[in-house]
Amino acid sequence: MNKKRDQSQDRDSWFAEALELLRERGVYHVKVEPLAQRLGVTKGSFYWHFKNRGDLLDSLPDFWVRRQTDPVLAIVQSTDGGPIEKMRALLTFLAHEDPDRYDNAMRAWAQFDANVSRSVAEVDDRRMATARVLFEEAGLSREDAAFRARLWYFYDVGEHVTHDTPPTISERLERAKLRLKLLTSDL
Repeated sequence: MNKKRDQSQDRDSWFAEALELLRERGVYHVKVEPLAQRLGVTKGSFYWHFKNRGDLLDSLPDFWVRRQTDPVLAIVQSTDGGPIEKMRALLTFLAHEDPDRYDNAMRAWAQFDANVSRSVAEVDDRRMATARVLFEEAGLSREDAAFRARLWYFYDVGEHVTHDTPPTISERLERAKLRLKLLTSDL
């Protein structure tokens, strides 16, 4: 059991480094040798976990979802209180963790890879659906909740696409507080 767990962790370290390299340089630079160098291991270690580079790239979107989206959406489930408290907890988590930092790289890759495009679309749908449900629970109609969810989410995406994410946690928390106020002041 421990051996299997260690192998999974090692596989995840390859994924994490691949995601970082994707963010820094783009998918064409996500290759076995540079990844091995960055991890300080041999290329042979790569082949213990993956058949080839294609296997890594085919699995990377699932890792992105598991590491960058699932924990964010889990905040909603684990937070006590009403929908506005859950929104506040979600925005606070986002401000501290900045899990969207890899989204631009995934979106760029999705422009020319249909499988990645589907993964990004599914993540977008899940994230907006979560926000929509919170706005519905706060008393908005389904239509109005969907619109506010889009405002919420498109702001997040736009902030990253334009590289306007504040560099410090305190600045991100201030923006989160203002955004929550603007989106919920009438609820």
